Amino acid sequence: MNHVLAALAAFSICFNAFGQSVLVEAVHCIDGRFGMKLPKDAREIRTMAPLIRETVSEVERWEGYTATRRILYFDGLELGIVDFSNDPSRLMLTYAEVSSPRWNRLLPFKIRQPVSIARHLFGDYAKNDPNLIEVYASESDSVQVHASGGSVVSVSYRCYSG
Repeated sequence: MNHVLAALAAFSICFNAFGQSVLVEAVHCIDGRFGMKLPKDAREIRTMAPLIRETVSEVERWEGYTATRRILYFDGLELGIVDFSNDPSRLMLTYAEVSSPRWNRLLPFKIRQPVSIARHLFGDYAKNDPNLIEVYASESDSVQVHASGGSVVSVSYRCYSG
């Protein structure tokens, strides 16, 4: 029992140190007010910039098609995607990590912009989060803006993929 209480206390401390989740129904990984602006066709993703590498993390075989989970690595951008053999244009994003301003065109939150501007984009949701340590999440997706020295240094998206 003491081990369980100690584990819960440690989890609580870690959870609070890294922020909590703030419910924002408008959060979506792609499009909308807080989402990334990615090509509508999955086949265009690889043409956004030179691809540093690509890995396959899982292949699911379904009746009549396969769903392949991939990680695409660009300079300053990492994307987790699922592509479908029966619909090559379909884009399903599982996560994104953005750490370079070269990708600012895809983001509502700009790398190297002052945290205050990024906070303003969240509006009242961020009124009690001056350093943007919270995770802003809908029921399916989330976004977290990482800051250092008063500026945005990276943006993380986590996306529901079934």
